[in-house]
Amino acid sequence: MEALVWFRSDLRLGDNPALRNAFENSKKVHAIFIFSNKQLKKHNEANVKIDFIIKNLFLLEKKLTKLNVPLTIIKSDGFDDDASLIRKFIEKKNIDKAFWNNQFGEDETTRDKLVQNHLDNKNIKVSTFNDQIVYEPGFLKTGQGLPYSVFTPFKRKWIENFEMEFLDIEYQYEPRESLNYSSNIRDFNFNFETTHQVSMDLWPAGEDQAEIKLLKFLDEKVINYSKNRNDPILDGTSRISPYLASGIISSKKCILEALKINNFEFSSGHIGVTKWIDEIVWREFYKNIMFSFPKVSKGQPFQDYSKAIKWRYDENEFIAWKEGKTGFPIVDAAMRQLIHEGWMHNRLRMVVAMFFTKNMLHDWRLGEAYFMQNLIDGDFSSNNGGWQWSSSTGTDAAPYFRIFNPITQSTNFDKNGEFIKKYVPELKDLDKSVIHNPPKEHRKYCKYPEPILDLKESRLRAIEAFKQAKT
Repeated sequence: MEALVWFRSDLRLGDNPALRNAFENSKKVHAIFIFSNKQLKKHNEANVKIDFIIKNLFLLEKKLTKLNVPLTIIKSDGFDDDASLIRKFIEKKNIDKAFWNNQFGEDETTRDKLVQNHLDNKNIKVSTFNDQIVYEPGFLKTGQGLPYSVFTPFKRKWIENFEMEFLDIEYQYEPRESLNYSSNIRDFNFNFETTHQVSMDLWPAGEDQAEIKLLKFLDEKVINYSKNRNDPILDGTSRISPYLASGIISSKKCILEALKINNFEFSSGHIGVTKWIDEIVWREFYKNIMFSFPKVSKGQPFQDYSKAIKWRYDENEFIAWKEGKTGFPIVDAAMRQLIHEGWMHNRLRMVVAMFFTKNMLHDWRLGEAYFMQNLIDGDFSSNNGGWQWSSSTGTDAAPYFRIFNPITQSTNFDKNGEFIKKYVPELKDLDKSVIHNPPKEHRKYCKYPEPILDLKESRLRAIEAFKQAKT
């Protein structure tokens, strides 16, 4: 009775249903992780995220080794090769059962069906589980039996159907019988070159570190989360998203620990806790959108009318946006934070995305791809959902005439300009009265660029473009 566990976006022992079920049903357990630089690049996975994944794989291997479970890294050219690679591994090791946790992207589900067909033909029993979300994808339906496309009623149904037994995630692993080979991770050639500028000290690897970060946030910051979450200089958010995106910690674990300090209440108790749980539920909502509406995995907008939007493109503007040289300090600070940290404050993600898609009137798909290429917490469904929200092409989309003014956003959420000064140091000597939109003479003195566009004119241009698409 030998089992295979296929690790994917679940690089942890805690709350790992595939691993748990393998242990409960098998005396010997094998583990694999399929690594494909080509596939990762095809899906725009950031260099910093790949670096993070590799570091977490080494720590995962240490934990598995203590349980007599060797972790084998298998090189692949892409998803099309995975089925044959897994079949060969299973045949070589005489494995009779396979376990994995589901992924919900279109490419991933197609790959998994192919793998399962290969294994079915070999009479290998396959068991799959959902570790990224609380409910089965598509389980929560409207009164008409349709998938939800608006967050608030989705959350309401999510809470109505919730049972504490969903959070029965604690499990004590006992070592399995030893196998006659060891992990290959130290000899494996990842053929990976670090090109990012991010200090990985910001993101210590391992599920132990993820739990420390989570509990520290809940102990010290969640009480003020509702008040501080929109102020980028206060660091009032959890910064747990990179660990969720790569499966170093589970959303169920986050929900459980949050509920413990809120008397197990979702809708009452402390508003900081309930607001933060909302953010976890948003992730599940977007996973359901990706599952129920596969078109969003294919570069299509959720709102069909928006296919008619005539996006413009200006190479110089695009470069200025990427480099944080648009002439709008809060936008530039946010984009530079992305490069330096591999992460961006959530409020600012909306600000820069709306600036990109409305003021610049550039196609949201270009911004979506650029974020994925640079975010350590790049998660397709959440990133896609956020960009489509900001561009008014997605679910719960902001009305197309709602366009954040970056100067107003800056004065509201970075009142003293401290965040700007941190990431746009050429402006560090400016007073808060001018730093949000420096006058021409201040820009010249600080060697800071003039704005790449006029906010009023670009706003009117965007409104007209969206109006035309709707007619």
